[in-house]
Parts: sequence; C-alpha cells; structure tokens
Amino acid sequence: MRFDDRLATALGQPAEVPAARQAIWRQLVDLLGQDHDEESPLRAAAFDRLRQWRADVPIIGRQSAGMLLLGDQPVPTDLIEFFAEDATVVFAPLLAGVELPGKVWRKLIPRLSPVARALLRHRRDLPNGALRALEAFGQADLVIEGPVAEPEPAAEPEPVHHENAEHAHHEHYAAPDIRELRARIEAFRERQLHAEQAEPTEFRFETGADGVIRWCDAAGRGAIVGLSIADAAPGQAHGVDGQAAGAFRRRAPFRDARLTVAEAGKAGGAWCISGVPIFDAATGRFTGYRGTARRPRVGERAENVGLLGSVLSGDSLRQLAHEVRTPLNAIAGFAEMIERQMLGPAPRAYRERATTILEETQRLQDVLDDLNEAAQLDGGSAPMAAAEVDCAMLLARVTAALGPLAAEKGVTIALAIAPHCASALIDPAAAERMTTRLVSAAIGLARPGERIAVELSPGDGAKSETLLSVERPSLVAGQAESDLLEACDIPGEEGAPPLLGLGFTLRMVRGVAESCGGVLVISPDRFRVRLPATAAQQAPAETGQAVNGGPQPLA
Repeated sequence: MRFDDRLATALGQPAEVPAARQAIWRQLVDLLGQDHDEESPLRAAAFDRLRQWRADVPIIGRQSAGMLLLGDQPVPTDLIEFFAEDATVVFAPLLAGVELPGKVWRKLIPRLSPVARALLRHRRDLPNGALRALEAFGQADLVIEGPVAEPEPAAEPEPVHHENAEHAHHEHYAAPDIRELRARIEAFRERQLHAEQAEPTEFRFETGADGVIRWCDAAGRGAIVGLSIADAAPGQAHGVDGQAAGAFRRRAPFRDARLTVAEAGKAGGAWCISGVPIFDAATGRFTGYRGTARRPRVGERAENVGLLGSVLSGDSLRQLAHEVRTPLNAIAGFAEMIERQMLGPAPRAYRERATTILEETQRLQDVLDDLNEAAQLDGGSAPMAAAEVDCAMLLARVTAALGPLAAEKGVTIALAIAPHCASALIDPAAAERMTTRLVSAAIGLARPGERIAVELSPGDGAKSETLLSVERPSLVAGQAESDLLEACDIPGEEGAPPLLGLGFTLRMVRGVAESCGGVLVISPDRFRVRLPATAAQQAPAETGQAVNGGPQPLA
C-alpha cells in the first residue's frame, strides 16, 4: 500500500529533538488525511504517535494542520475525532468548515465531545442527519455535571476533618472544565433563543393544480401560503425562478429550484425547493405538487446575481462567448468544406446536413453576438462610437432579409417609412442588430395570418429624434412591461419566442438605445425605440409596403 509505506517511513524517522517531532507530527497528519483506509494497522500506531507528541507541537501549529485538511477531498472521520480531542481553539476551525454526508455525521457526532457538538450547533449548513444526531444529544450536553440534589434536605452536614477534604469531595463527581462549562451554557442559550424564534430550516409544502401553495408546515407560513410556482418571479421579486416555473408547465419534477420569500417574518429569505407532480390515481388528472424546502447550504446562491438574471457576470458571459466561438468556427468551417465538396465529392444527404449545420451555427453566432453586446452594456460601456445611420435604408434591408421567415410563418410585415426621417446617431452594427432582433422577435411571436406593423417616423418632440415602432403581436398584447422584460418563455403553441427569450431581447434593445442617448418605450400596443438623430432632412415620398415573402403594395 502506497500510503502505508509512507506511514511506516514517517514512523521510522528519528525524532530526538522537538523540531524533528513537530515536522513528523505534521507529516503524519497530512498522510492520515490522504489515506482513507481506516482499517490500516499503521493508522493506530500513527495516532498513538500523534497523541504522544501533541504537547511538543505549538497550538498554532496544530490549528494550522487541521485547517489544511479542509479542501476538496473528504477528511477521514478518525482524524476529525482526533482533532476534537484537542483544545477548542485547535479543532474549532476544522469543525466549522468540514463537510460530510449525513450518514457519516450520524456515526461521528456520538464520538465527539460535548464542546465539539456545541460548536456544530452553530452551523446552519449541516444536513438533516447531522441535525437529528445533535438533537439526540441535546439534553445530555446541556446538563451541568454535579451532585444530584436529595428530595429532602439533610439535617446538618458533618464537617470533614481530613487534610485531603477536597479529594474526598471529588470522589463523588468530577468538576467540569471551565471552557466546557461555558460552551454548554452558550449552547443552552443559543438553543433557547432558537426555540423562541422558531426559525425553520426546512418545511414541506403542497400546491393546487394552479401552482399556488395551499399548505406548508413551516413557522411563519403566512408568507409562503399563496405564493405560486407556476410563474417565475420578475427580477428580484419574491417567488420562484424559471426552473420551477418551467417544470410546472411540463408537469415534471424539479430539484433545488430557488424560492425567495419576503424578509419580514421567520420564513423570509432564500430557500431551495424540490417537488414532484401529483396525479389523481383514479382519473389521472393533475392535482398539484408536493415538495420540500431547505435553506441554501454553504456555497449555494439562492438569488440571481448575474447579467439579466443569470448566475454569470457580464465579464464571465463575454469570456464564455469567446470560448464557445472558437470551436463553433471550426465546426462551421468543416461543414462549409463538405457543402462545397472541397475535400472531394460528398453525397447529397451529407451536403444537406452540412447546410443545416451552417444555418444552426449562424444562429448560435447571432446568440453569441447578443451575449457579447449585452455583456458590454452590462458593464456600462457603449459598444462603439456613434455614427450617422440611415434608418430608412436599414429598416428596408432588415425587413427584406426577414421576408422568408415571415413567409414561412404566414405573417405579413406592414412596413411604413414616413418622409423627412433624419439619420440616427448610433453605432451601425449595434443598430442593425437591435432592429433585426426586435422585428424578428415580433415575427416569431406572431400567429399565422397576423399582420405586424413596422413604422419609421420623425420624433414628435422638441429634440431631433427618429422613432422606430414595431407592433406587439397579439400573443403578448396587454401584458405588463415588467412581465415582458422578465419573460424567458411565452406560453402557447402558436408563437416561437427568440432563442434567448423575449425579455433578453427587449433588455438588449433598451440597452443599445440608452447607450446612444435613446430610449425604449413599451406602450400597450407597440414597442417604440426613440433614437437621437441629426437635423431633419428631405426624404422621398412616404413609403408603404407589406412584406410577406416579398414586397407588396400596402392597402
């Protein structure tokens, strides 16, 4: 055995001076932490040597040796038990950070001292098995050792006339260590405080067929009952995240989704919830969900902190886009070589698949461009320097390019460009991406046979502006602005929302507009983008056409 050989080598080293014993002591701790074979015969000898030389190692050295055990690898339970025998200042950092499965905690906790168990009670990330094991020792740990009072008072105690009277007293019971006594008192006060506050660490819940939580067994349940798992909470509002809402729509189980409850009350704050759908045994009808909730453990985040509600920051998303773009370009290059038969003749089926791959890679390239654009806007920097952009030409080019998509869906684009529209002051690439995404989102969400009005006109205010207006599809008509900005998915089979969601698209459009001094206005029937423009210029007569696979006169 490799580790046993190392243990034998360490145990056989000479240790005549304290410095050598300290070095070997640290080496033995490190080797025992790497070797998880607790049945090895050399482990007992190693622990005997550690206990024998423990006094030769300073407290700060023993403490740092225990802290170095914390990491990605699990710590052997016999090593944790060894450190728990030491002074509180030595084993406290180790017990505060070590993570073990619940079944391991259940075996380890009974072998720990009351002081060690008292320290574990201060942790809020222990699994349920560890919490139950600690509760089993609650009464025993909180009892102060001492003589049991007699039910009837004695008449009068006789004085002990012995020079070792104190030793005679200690024959009845052992006086507790002062540190252990203080730890028990603090643990008792902590448990009393928690009992008064009754702050829950987990609870069970049930919902109705509409996703509304009807019942839960948590203290302060008033803040939880009535919340819905059917819809994702917008922004930082209280409710569930998209994982739970998406699973509800599919009637699928979910695990460790996020739930945020109003901070006022004992149940307020962040929760991780898991649930399974329930169906009536007789009819098969969906009746709701049953699930459990727990507080987030160490390292878990229960709130959205990244760009547009994701868990990644803008810099992380920009780096992610860069990392994905390299292999994506390679895939597109090989697909193009097959499509053009640059490496030799290829069957027709292969060329058709290569064409499909090229189309999909282009879609992913557009997504990566959107992510990069959003990351730049999230960092507060404009994409590029503004320039004059002829919005009439831009809009005509974009609607023509989207004509095949509109024809495929059976949607008519009613394009109207008013005269005297001035050029907008905006980055040209960002303007084209913003216009394309906004119009394509409207086409994707439109129902077959629907007509989407796309208009360009001069601003109606005192400032020189150009106004781009896109009619809202009937699928999202009447929805509040906050709901649209947070929408990741639109219910219904008729619509095909943007790949990153309508909310992402609208936020990106708003960010691009604001980066050049414009604004996105979401009115009840239209999306309106106001862009700063140059002085008004003469333009040809008003243009009107309907795009449905090709230009048509506007009736």
